[in-house]
Amino acid sequence: MDEHNPLPTQDEIYKLVKDNNRMLKAMRRDAFVGGIFKFIWWGLILVVLPYFTWLYIQPYLQGALNTYQGVQQKADSVNASVSGFQDLLKKFGIGGQ
Repeated sequence: MDEHNPLPTQDEIYKLVKDNNRMLKAMRRDAFVGGIFKFIWWGLILVVLPYFTWLYIQPYLQGALNTYQGVQQKADSVNASVSGFQDLLKKFGIGGQ
């Protein structure tokens, strides 16, 4: 701009508009690419990370479940043995009511 004339010339306006348009296009492109990366990032966090975590933890959980089932089977066999012993005591009249 000229110091004596505060209004910009047509060429200066054209350069400013062209520069502004370039910046706006770059901003839209960056926003679009950022949106794609954000979608991929949240996909990783919400889908892929829990899947691999499950693959890592699953053998330990399966081992714990097998141990629990084994303990439960042993407890059932002990209960059956105690029940059989109580029946035997009742036959001899030693057991309670």
